[in-house]
Amino acid sequence: MTRAGLRQERRLETSGEADQRREARLAAEASTLAVAEADIDDGRYIADGDVDAWLDAWANGEPVELPEASAHSPKR
Repeated sequence: MTRAGLRQERRLETSGEADQRREARLAAEASTLAVAEADIDDGRYIADGDVDAWLDAWANGEPVELPEASAHSPKR
């Protein structure tokens, strides 16, 4: 969709629809953050080097899958 089309679509929305979408997005983001924080509290995380390698592969257009953290990733 073009920027002009997106602007026009937004103008057509009622403020209630926009507010509903915003609230739904914020709730989904809060849920995702809660899961991430629980994983970190439980000692699960992805090491910096693994994240960097994944991002490099993604930036180079290589097919990538979301990296998995082990249940007991060693903390540095």
